[in-house]
Amino acid sequence: MNEPTRKIRQSTSRGTPSYQLGHYEMSGDKGKRRSVFKVDVHLGEHPTAEDALAAWPQEVDHLRQIGRESKAEKLQDKLDRLQELTQ
Repeated sequence: MNEPTRKIRQSTSRGTPSYQLGHYEMSGDKGKRRSVFKVDVHLGEHPTAEDALAAWPQEVDHLRQIGRESKAEKLQDKLDRLQELTQ
């Protein structure tokens, strides 16, 4: 249907630049509407979705090898969501 246009924006958290993939939505009453950026996926240090898609599978494998299964599952969920959004 009406798929929102997704954009990547840069943000800074604790002095470290990070990137977010999201879209703008209008909110508020008629005549007082504002656009609000809704984040779909946090890309972390990766400035493009392609960079994240290339790096995250290796990170998931590494996390599983060192026994960080919970963190690997969270990253795998982000990877799956990003793949879904970019297709």
